Amino acid sequence: MIALGGVIGAGYFIGASAALSLGGPAVLLSYALAGTLVFLVNLMMRDLALKVPGRASFLRQIQYALGNRAAFVAGWAYWLTWIIAIAVEVIAVATMLAPYIPLPYAVLEILIMAIMTGVNLMSVKGYGEFEYWFSAIKVLAIVCFIGIGVWALLSRPIPVHDNLFAHGGLLPHGWLALLAVIPTILFSMGGSEISTVAAVESDNTEQNIVRATRSIALRIGGFYLVSIALVLCLVPWSDVVSGYSPFLLVLHRLHVPFADVALAVVVMTAALSSLNSGIYVTSRILYELAESGSAPGSFLTVDASTKLPRRAILVSAFASILVAAVAVLSPTLIFGLLVSLTGGFMVFNNTMIVAGRLKLVPESPWKAYAALVLIGCTLIAMLIQPETRSQIVLGAAALLLIFLAERFVPRRQPD
Repeated sequence: MIALGGVIGAGYFIGASAALSLGGPAVLLSYALAGTLVFLVNLMMRDLALKVPGRASFLRQIQYALGNRAAFVAGWAYWLTWIIAIAVEVIAVATMLAPYIPLPYAVLEILIMAIMTGVNLMSVKGYGEFEYWFSAIKVLAIVCFIGIGVWALLSRPIPVHDNLFAHGGLLPHGWLALLAVIPTILFSMGGSEISTVAAVESDNTEQNIVRATRSIALRIGGFYLVSIALVLCLVPWSDVVSGYSPFLLVLHRLHVPFADVALAVVVMTAALSSLNSGIYVTSRILYELAESGSAPGSFLTVDASTKLPRRAILVSAFASILVAAVAVLSPTLIFGLLVSLTGGFMVFNNTMIVAGRLKLVPESPWKAYAALVLIGCTLIAMLIQPETRSQIVLGAAALLLIFLAERFVPRRQPD
């Protein structure tokens, strides 16, 4: 359920509109390619988990395969990615709640972060329980949408052929558009690697990683591809407006009652789920960085009763609040710059996972090479678009700075 919650985020319910409006009906191929890349990267993590001794998250897998330097850069890049993502989700939740809760916006953000941080400070089980129910709500919402969509296709005279072909054809903006939307889709699918971090704290680390990986293809195919295909069949793609949920558009066209309220609850749940997982994973990555000497040893402090890295949890939450504050003070310049870093960081970490697998597990290399080809396509797609081209440039510059920090800042010797 943690892996499933990572794959289905708030970006799925709203962000799909940008991909559909740009790619047209053939965007289903873009979703298939992005889903294949996510699946292959998870296969790489599974293979590494079976090869790396002990309980190893993806960061420890990179460290074992490629060395401390690669793990230092990958770990801090991943931590920063999620710190920024948490801030984005805090802003999203606060924006949704602001009309109904008479509190200053900044106070509301702090309150939301305090509640979710409190959940993570209770126990590992507390995090898992909340994430289980968050994921269950998201899965139920998608299953209900698929059920309603199939019912509509079977019981109503839906002009499926016209919806798919009569508004510019399958490729209204050409093949390059299909490549251009892949980064947007990948961002909405990010988070499945959290299961490998959570599995380290379970009784059967390797088996749980294998189980999560084995079913992720079904999750992506069964949820993403089926639901997007239904949207394309039920409404003309040209009616989808970027920033407006295509699922809500379909439900309105089918006159489903209380659709607005239901989707608002689901989007809120998805955002809180990302918050919950983000606080969890950033604290564990910070703890692992401290274990390897790549972060101050104070982050190794573990609460005696709960066995939680409380200091790492609190520092990660505080860092996210600072980023959220930057969004208020400088929304377009500094905050926009920070958000731009996440795309390049994601591509880099996926590449490190695949490279580690190639080094440690040379058998059946075609899967790793296929993943590298898809990563290369993603890079090309990001370079094609002016909006995402800056992400690669800024991400590369930030990675260089992290690399230089590893080279010139004295590192603490691991305990």
